Amino acid sequence: MTSIQIEHFVKSFGRTTAVNDVSFSVKKGELFGLIGPDGAGKTTLLRAICTLILPDKGKILVNDMDVTQHVPHIRAILGYMPQRFSLYQDLTVAQNLKFFADLFQVPFQAQQERLSELYHFSRLEPFKNRMAGALSGGMKQKLALSCALIHTPDILVLDEPTFGVDPVSRDEFW
Repeated sequence: MTSIQIEHFVKSFGRTTAVNDVSFSVKKGELFGLIGPDGAGKTTLLRAICTLILPDKGKILVNDMDVTQHVPHIRAILGYMPQRFSLYQDLTVAQNLKFFADLFQVPFQAQQERLSELYHFSRLEPFKNRMAGALSGGMKQKLALSCALIHTPDILVLDEPTFGVDPVSRDEFW
């Protein structure tokens, strides 16, 4: 089964074409990466897969659903971690996770179990009462990943997940 199907995707911003005629597919369970220089359109393509921007031309299917027609359902099955830390700096680690759990409608009963799993996975439990803005770069990335995973998505989209992270934290992340 194909999880992501891109067919002749084109996206421009004004007169600048950010992505021109890209096609590929990603099978269920496959680990897939985009490699290219800065400004090549990688982030633009990932944002389109995640329904944050629309294609100018072409088609993007996620689990056989068109990103232009099934936005709520696609967002429910995707976990997205953007390149830059985009969580609430003035909330604690626990509050950020709770916010995203509520946003993705994780049932209250399931939240505690999921939070426990993610605290163990990320090793953030000792920091759960720390403000996100006071975390190190590596811990911020672990928190962002945990927020992307809070609703147990079918597909996880990571945009440069170790950007700006020191080598030790980068190794811990993977």
